[in-house]
Amino acid sequence: MAKSKLHLPHPDFLRRWAPGLAALVYAVMFILAFPPFNQPWAILVFLVPLVKWTFALPRWRTFLWTVLGAAWLGWVGLLIWLRHIYPPWGLVGLVMLSAVLALFPLSWFAAVRWAAPKLMNAAVRNRLLGLAGLAGWWVVLDWVRGWLFTGFPWLPLAAAFWKFPILLQPIEWTGAWGITFVIVLFNLGLVCGTGPDAETPPTSERKLWWPARFGAEIMVPVLLLLGAVLIKVIETARKPIQPDTMLRVGFVQPWTPATLKWDPAEEQKNWETVQKLTGIFALHPGNRNNVDLVLWPEAALAVLLEGPQATQNRAMLEQLAKNLGRPIVLGGIGEMHPPPGETVSPGIFDGVFLVRPGAGFSGDVYAKRHLVPFGEYNPLRQWLPFLGKVVPLDQDTVPGDRAVTLPLILDSGRKIQVGPLVCYEDVFGGLARDEVKAGADLLVVVTNDAWYGTGGGALQHAAHSVLRAIETRRPVVRCGNDGWSGIIDQDGDAFEFEKVGSAMKIDWVFTTQGTSYFRGSGAANVYTYPQYSGYETFYVRFGDWFVLLSALLAAGGVVALKNKKTNPRPPHEAMDGNPP
Repeated sequence: MAKSKLHLPHPDFLRRWAPGLAALVYAVMFILAFPPFNQPWAILVFLVPLVKWTFALPRWRTFLWTVLGAAWLGWVGLLIWLRHIYPPWGLVGLVMLSAVLALFPLSWFAAVRWAAPKLMNAAVRNRLLGLAGLAGWWVVLDWVRGWLFTGFPWLPLAAAFWKFPILLQPIEWTGAWGITFVIVLFNLGLVCGTGPDAETPPTSERKLWWPARFGAEIMVPVLLLLGAVLIKVIETARKPIQPDTMLRVGFVQPWTPATLKWDPAEEQKNWETVQKLTGIFALHPGNRNNVDLVLWPEAALAVLLEGPQATQNRAMLEQLAKNLGRPIVLGGIGEMHPPPGETVSPGIFDGVFLVRPGAGFSGDVYAKRHLVPFGEYNPLRQWLPFLGKVVPLDQDTVPGDRAVTLPLILDSGRKIQVGPLVCYEDVFGGLARDEVKAGADLLVVVTNDAWYGTGGGALQHAAHSVLRAIETRRPVVRCGNDGWSGIIDQDGDAFEFEKVGSAMKIDWVFTTQGTSYFRGSGAANVYTYPQYSGYETFYVRFGDWFVLLSALLAAGGVVALKNKKTNPRPPHEAMDGNPP
C-alpha cells in the first residue's frame, strides 16, 4: 500500500511524545486566545497540533483519552475563576463543568479521526466538502452546548476577536457561528492545505519551515477572513463621519464583595455606598457630571423592589431619583405577582427596574429569563437537596417569560427603548435578539461579576457583549458591580473606563480607557449611526439559520467522504507511543 501523502515519517522521539505535546499546545493556545491574555492569533492555530496528530491515525483509545485530557485542561485554564465561588465548591464545579464541556471537542475530534483516512486521498473537491463538514460539525456542537443542560455557550471561538471587531462584521448575518466556522476551517486548512497534495508524490527532501504548497483548503478560509475585513472597510466608508449622540450614561460601580451584598447586616452600608457614588450625577446647570441616565449593576441593593414588602425600599429610590433629577436603571430583586385568581406569589425574580424622577417606578419591569443553575436555582433539588446555591436566597429564583423594554424619555423629548439583559444573559444571542425584536434601541447589561474574582472571568463575560452589539447593530451598555463596565458601539468597538486600581478608591473617572476592578463612578456618551435606526439585521430576523446550514454541510461532508477509498495506517506513522 502507498503511504499517505498528507504526512511524512517522524522521528521516534516525536512519535513517542506527540500525544502529550499536541494536547499541551492545544490547551495553551486555547487559553491564550481569550481574556485575560487576549491573543487572538492563537485561536487560528490551536487545533493544528491535535489535528496533525489525528492524521497519523493513532489508536482510538489513546486518541480519545488524549483529546479529552487536552480539552479538559483547556477549559480548566479558562474557567479557573470559578474557584472563587464559595470555596471549595467552586473548585468542584470547575472540575465537573470542564469535564462536561470537554465532551464537545472530544465529539468533534472523533469526527476528524473518522474522516482523516478518507481525506488523505480524496480529490480536492471532496476534501473541501469534508473540511467544510467538519467546520460545520463544530458549529453544531457549539449550538448544542448552548442549550443542553440549560446551556453554557461560554466563549465561542468568535469571542477571541472581541478586541479586533474588524474580523467580526459578518456576524450581522450569520451570528457568531459564521466566524467560528471560518476559524475551524482555517485550522483545518493549515494542516490539509499546506502539506503534500494527495494527487502528487511527496518530495524526499522538504524544508520544515516552508509549506509544501498553498492549496485551496487554506486559501478558502483566508479569503473568507479577508472578506470579513472588506465588509468592515465598506461599512466604514458609507457611514457618516460624525455619528449621532444617543445619550450620556453615568455608571455606578460599587464593587461590593459578593457575599457582603447579601448580608442583612451590610444593607445600610451598601445603600450608603451606592448613594454616595450616585450623588455626583445630580442635575444642575453647568455640572460637568450631568448625564441622561444613571445605571446601577445587577442587584445593586439586595432588597426587594417589587411586592408588598418593597414599599419603603421603593420610596427611598424614588426620592433619590427625584433629588438627582435623573432616571435610574438598576438591577434588583422583586416578588412575582400572583397569577390570576391566586393570592400566593410564585417566588422571587432577578430583574431590571426603571425609576423616573417625579414619576417613580415604571410599570415595565424586566425579569431575568435564563437563570444560573446552582446559582439562582437548584435543578437537582429533588434528588440532591443538600447542594447549596451560590446566591444565598431562601428559595429558587423564578424566571421571566418574555422580553421587556423599558421606555426612557430624555429631556429633549426623544424616547429610547432600553432592552435589559441580566448577568450572563448576554452570552445567549437569542435573548438579545428577542429584546431587539421587542423594539429595543439600546441593550443594557447589568451584572455582578464579583463572584469571579479579579482574574479573567469578568473580561471573558464582556467579550460576549461585543458579539451581541454586532449581531443586532445596537449599542450595548454594561454596568457591573465590578468587572467590565462601559459601552460597545454598533461596530463592536468597546470602550471602558480608566482603571483606578484594586484599592477601590472612590473617584470620578472621565476618560474611556480601561477600568475593570474599581469602586467609583464614570460617564460615557453612547453613539449611534443613523442607518441602524430601527434596522433589523439578518441575524435578528432569521436567528440561528447558520447552524442549520452547518448541519447540512456536516451531512454533506459525510456523504462526500463515506465511500472514498482509503489507505490503512502505515505502521511507522503511528504516533501514540504504542505499536499499531
